[in-house]
Amino acid sequence: MVEELAQADDAVAACVDAAAWALPEHELIAALDAAHRLEQRLAAVKLALVRELDSRGTPRAQGASCTAVWLRERLQLTIPAARRLIDLATTLDTGNPRVRQALADGHISLDQARVIADTITTVHSSAGAEAADKAVGVLTDWAGQFDPTHLRKLGTRILDHVAPDLADAAAKAAL
Repeated sequence: MVEELAQADDAVAACVDAAAWALPEHELIAALDAAHRLEQRLAAVKLALVRELDSRGTPRAQGASCTAVWLRERLQLTIPAARRLIDLATTLDTGNPRVRQALADGHISLDQARVIADTITTVHSSAGAEAADKAVGVLTDWAGQFDPTHLRKLGTRILDHVAPDLADAAAKAAL
C-alpha cells in the first residue's frame, strides 16, 4: 500500500505543477471532478488506516495516552478533529458497508458519509436494520443532489421514505 500511495503522491505532484490555465473549460471541469472524487477516495483510505491503527493500539504502544492525542501530534490536527476522524473511521468500519463503499468509490463526500452514518445509526436504533439498510440507499442517492447540510435535514424525515408506518406511528405518539 505504501508503494501505491507513493505513486499517487507523484501523480498528484505532477498535477500541482500542471498549468490549469491552459486547459479548455470542459477539461478544467473534468479535472475538478476527478480531483474531488480522488480526495474522497483517499479519505476512505485514511479512515481505514486510522481505524486499523486504533484497533491495534499502536498509538498507546508508541506512548500516546489515546489515538486522538497521537493523531494530533502526528498529523497536526486538533483533538476534536482527531476524534471526529476516529469516530467516523469506527462507524464506517462497524456500520453498513455500503456507506464506506460509497465513500471509497468517490460517490459521496467525507461530510456526506458522516451525515449518512449518523442518520443510519439513528434509524437503526429506532426502526431496525431493514429500515436502516433502505435508508442507506436513499441517502446515498440523495447525496448526488444535496450537500451535507441539506442531506442532514432530509435525514430527519428519512423514516417517511423507508418506513412510513413507523413514521406515522411516531407522529401520532408525539401528539
